Amino acid sequence: MADADATIGVSYPPAHHVLRSLGYGVEHRPDLTSTAHLSVGPHLLGGTGEVTTGALATLVDATGGGLAALAARPDWIATSGLTLHLLAPVRAGAVTAEGRVVRRGRTTVVLAVDLIVDAGRPVGTATMTFAILPRRDTNPVMAPLDAPVRHEFRPLDDAHLADLAAAIGIEVGPDSIRAPMSPFVVNTLGAMQGGVVAMLVAGAATTAADRIIGEPTVCVDLAIDYLALAKHGPVRAEARVLRTGSDWAQFEVEVRDEGGDDRRTALARAVAVRVGTPGAER
Repeated sequence: MADADATIGVSYPPAHHVLRSLGYGVEHRPDLTSTAHLSVGPHLLGGTGEVTTGALATLVDATGGGLAALAARPDWIATSGLTLHLLAPVRAGAVTAEGRVVRRGRTTVVLAVDLIVDAGRPVGTATMTFAILPRRDTNPVMAPLDAPVRHEFRPLDDAHLADLAAAIGIEVGPDSIRAPMSPFVVNTLGAMQGGVVAMLVAGAATTAADRIIGEPTVCVDLAIDYLALAKHGPVRAEARVLRTGSDWAQFEVEVRDEGGDDRRTALARAVAVRVGTPGAER
């Protein structure tokens, strides 16, 4: 989860942060809708030549987080659920995220986020759920919106623009993917940003699917339940195969915080398909 930097006394994100690597910018409006964008660069492309599912999930999470924080003020929020379905690959240009609050209840905020390119072509759709939390002194204070507010989280250096996975510190093993906790991936609650957790989930699924199918795959569906904050690290994602076809595989992915007594922090379902599969809704 990420905030929109409309804060008092709190600076977020820091100078060296995953959101800045995305070239992330956002406009929040008084009607609780938002428009955000991601600038596509080589560091966001996976081995298939398209923007990684994890990068798009981070765009969704950041957009939803800022909008949910505005909807929940004066309280604060934490991501509790994210679903993402990708419709088409993105290889260049920019991706726009259009977010809107669907419901603001007493304990939850629900949002929808659509991903588009080329002035209207849909490439993905997402739903997010946020738990409303009592605000702590360390949380940002979201200012009321009387007019649209824009923020640009641009990179302040280019040291991490060659390879986002390397900047995060992602390690790919035979059965799992791990990443350390660092200021580069932290959210406003001092835990791993929800989009980075999604990167680990998608990466674990495609790593396993590549091995099963024998060809490069891409994760096209994610459904993540965030169970607890991952604050210690390394954070590990492990995929367990549920079903397979000739050109696709479905997984359950478990995320654990190794430094936090190996606590389970997220549970997800993910579907990966062979790149270029006809009829794979892409």
